[in-house]
Amino acid sequence: MRITIKLLTVAVLTLGLTSLSVPAKAETGNVTVESQAKVTKFGRVTGNTKGNLYSFKTDSQGKLTMAPTHYLKNYSKSAWIASKTAWVKKANGKRYRYDYVTETTNVPNKRHAGWVLHQDLKTPSKVNLNAPYISQNAVKAWMGCESASLLEGLHYKGVQKSTGLVAFMKHLPRSKNNNPNNGFAGSPYKVTSGVFQSIFPKPLAKWGNKYTTVKNISGASVATLRSQIRQHNPVVVYVTLHFAKAQYDRYFWGTGIDNSHVMLLDGYKSGYYHVSDPNQGKYWVSAKTFKRSYNYKHFAVAVQ
Repeated sequence: MRITIKLLTVAVLTLGLTSLSVPAKAETGNVTVESQAKVTKFGRVTGNTKGNLYSFKTDSQGKLTMAPTHYLKNYSKSAWIASKTAWVKKANGKRYRYDYVTETTNVPNKRHAGWVLHQDLKTPSKVNLNAPYISQNAVKAWMGCESASLLEGLHYKGVQKSTGLVAFMKHLPRSKNNNPNNGFAGSPYKVTSGVFQSIFPKPLAKWGNKYTTVKNISGASVATLRSQIRQHNPVVVYVTLHFAKAQYDRYFWGTGIDNSHVMLLDGYKSGYYHVSDPNQGKYWVSAKTFKRSYNYKHFAVAVQ
């Protein structure tokens, strides 16, 4: 359904053109915005490198036009977040769907954004960020999987790259009462009887935020984890050692999984997930096996 002149002006302002004044006759210009809506945010990568990013502008005669701002071929490895969608009717009478996308980057003022033809960006069927591997065993940090996994994620983001695991763990938040909800309980270098030796997502994310954006996304589905990967955000995930059946025990702070383990999720493909496991290296694990183990707790921390 065509938008009235008044609604068209509102639509264009919503499309990121708050500085643009659209005259009444813009509706009869080169393009017409017929409808728009928010979309569920998702990560995509460039699918058609012949496409462009566009912005809406008015020409000297007050006609609404679309002008290319960037060539997608220059951003073949970029990840994008789609936040809005719009149907545009062009001068040829045909309707086209465009998505408003923003490039994901750690530098906000360098993020490219604009409108892109819907079919020019595709959700990838396979992503492997190939995050660096850090061995907890090499430094005898037998209980240090959380720290190693977080550091792997930071290194992938280009943060703390000159810092090794031992130096990094000198800043590991500790729990004074051995409650992993407050910080790390026990020592990452030895097994302490009767203590659940771990640091849970909330304090882990708080620690990571000292270096870059790290978010506790516990409760996230595996589909959300894949979305994070598509956005080039590796995720620290809490699973079980060797993805075995959970072994529960009671502690003063609640129920814990005694054979819990933590690693970095950094990729996926059909039927598999890719991890950088501080205990055993980098490998693919079946989606069924990973999901079963992850779903025990749904604990996850995204390094963004």
